[in-house]
Amino acid sequence: MKGLFSKSKSRRTVAAATAVLLVVLSFLAVQGEGLQIGNLVLALFLSVLAGVLILADFHMGKVLSVIWYLVLPLQALCCMEFYTHVPWDLTAPILLLNYLFYLIWYLICAYLTGSTRWGGTVAPLLPLLFGLANYFVVQFRSSPIVPWDFYSIGTAVTVTDNYTFSISYRLLFVIIGFVYIMIQGNKTGLKIKRLPVRAGGLVVSIALMAAYVTAVKTDEVGELVGLDTTLFTPNVLYRNNGFAAAFLANLQYMDVEEPQGYSEEAAQEIASQSIAENSNNNYALTEEQPNIIVIMNEAFSDLRVYGDFSTSEPFMPFIDSLSENTIKGNLYVSVRGGNTANSEFEFLTGNTMAFMPAGSVPYQQYIKSSMPSLASWLGSLGYQTAALHPYGASGWNRDTVYPYFGFDNTYFRQDFEDVTLCRGYVDDQSAFNKLIELYENKGEGEKLFAFEVTMQNHGGYSKEYEDLFPDIRISAYDTEALQTTSVQATEKYLTLIRKTDQAFQDLVEYFETQDEKTIILMFGDHQPSDYICNAIWRLFGQDSSILQSSVDELAKGYQVPFILWANYDIPEDEVEAMSLNYLGGYLLQTAGLPMTDYQKYLDGLSEEYPVVTANFYADFKDGSLTFREWSQEEENSSLDDYRILQYNNLVDFHNRISGFFGVTEGS
Repeated sequence: MKGLFSKSKSRRTVAAATAVLLVVLSFLAVQGEGLQIGNLVLALFLSVLAGVLILADFHMGKVLSVIWYLVLPLQALCCMEFYTHVPWDLTAPILLLNYLFYLIWYLICAYLTGSTRWGGTVAPLLPLLFGLANYFVVQFRSSPIVPWDFYSIGTAVTVTDNYTFSISYRLLFVIIGFVYIMIQGNKTGLKIKRLPVRAGGLVVSIALMAAYVTAVKTDEVGELVGLDTTLFTPNVLYRNNGFAAAFLANLQYMDVEEPQGYSEEAAQEIASQSIAENSNNNYALTEEQPNIIVIMNEAFSDLRVYGDFSTSEPFMPFIDSLSENTIKGNLYVSVRGGNTANSEFEFLTGNTMAFMPAGSVPYQQYIKSSMPSLASWLGSLGYQTAALHPYGASGWNRDTVYPYFGFDNTYFRQDFEDVTLCRGYVDDQSAFNKLIELYENKGEGEKLFAFEVTMQNHGGYSKEYEDLFPDIRISAYDTEALQTTSVQATEKYLTLIRKTDQAFQDLVEYFETQDEKTIILMFGDHQPSDYICNAIWRLFGQDSSILQSSVDELAKGYQVPFILWANYDIPEDEVEAMSLNYLGGYLLQTAGLPMTDYQKYLDGLSEEYPVVTANFYADFKDGSLTFREWSQEEENSSLDDYRILQYNNLVDFHNRISGFFGVTEGS
């Protein structure tokens, strides 16, 4: 028996460390998902066996090594897919397309290290680590990693402290699977000794990878293997196309595709026609310009959209009670669980994420110079404009984008003094107090436009906090046995919404006492991640799959409330449905302020298409509000004109139609 095991001290150390690490992860899975005897026993057995196999002193022969080295990429592919779904979701052609990526990667590693032994040991690390990152990204924001996420790594790192990285059994067994793939690779025995052969093989392998990446981005390859291009949701796209193919195919969307029929002249013709059609429209203008305060509240939503449920006490009593001089409505956004900046982009510019590459973030990818916005327009009307965010200035490139949008002043975390914190974030009470401070410090006769993005309700609800106890309890889970980590996370989220409601009440009550006309708009940027909604879905016998059952159910996952209140007379209203790209113009119209020609165009478009988001749109063509998938879009519709105008505004900005979209900083 002694001859079966290596006597190398380093190998023994690696074997012991691997077994111990996997055993620790096994017990962490128990902590994360509870004691499941079958899973725990299997995990412990595989953990110990992994250490034994590492110690085993044998290697495959050359022929078997070559054969097995061709099998290892397939195993790595399967493990990568197992992180979030099952590999047999892939069709045979798509499976082959993904396999080619892993095979080329394994070849690169073999030629780089000079053997299949070390190549097979190193190669699985890429899918192991990338898949691990994607697993947690999906958990936290309900969508997978896309290429442009690398622009926002710094932003993501700053908020990781408030997330709990728990180990599930699924995650545990995937990690164990990768360890076994590495062990198998280490047992192959083919060496590539000659340096010219290694160098030549490496060059060829890298060239193959470059060709592969280029090819997978083309429509021809996509059509050949049947890649899913519906973009219904990124999760579904990655499930149907495989992670490697889906991620690399997304590289083609790093740039905005020019709309069919686009030209500077075509955009100008659409704009001219819109201006002519709106020339006789009488938009009521106010004699006294009101102060305008806009709050885009982080993860602010009403989970009752999924069905009525009872709680120990109301979590939005003040907002529910508002009626006088108040407009409320259902607002549809393009993101869920994250990518806050995209909601800012839609509100401030009137553009829509519907015409942007799936998963992209314009703040980081496309806004590189001055751009017309709600801020620059109000600045041209004499307003002092301020953007506030009680967190890091560089997050989502805000410190660069806000000046491009024409904000006169910006305020970030260092500018918020004497604040109270909740989970380490500036709470809404302090954030709203800063708005009052700006109002009180403005010059006499000046009008203020303040746009604030809050942080209090940011994700990361499952950890234990000394300053956040779930005061709001979901009645259906009132027994101790039902108080799981997931339920408590949802109750903490509802408690945070209650804190927002209280802070908003204080803000409204302050401005009720002020003589200057002031209008306040608050809306949510997106719903929280799926793990918060799960506790609500379970009340109705559902889970996250409900969002994929129909476009109507999908729309519920992107619905947030908006509240528009004024300390003077405005007409009360309840808005059935509106997407965020229309809200800026709607605010100006309600405030009795002039709108840009672009906002007037959007106001007319909203009568035909009241909702336009990245995931769906809605129209009234069937006599009532009807949500539709983008695959159902009619050709030559008004939305095609919208695409052309947006492209001229955002991408072909050197030929941007003068004056139509508003004004830019310095113009």
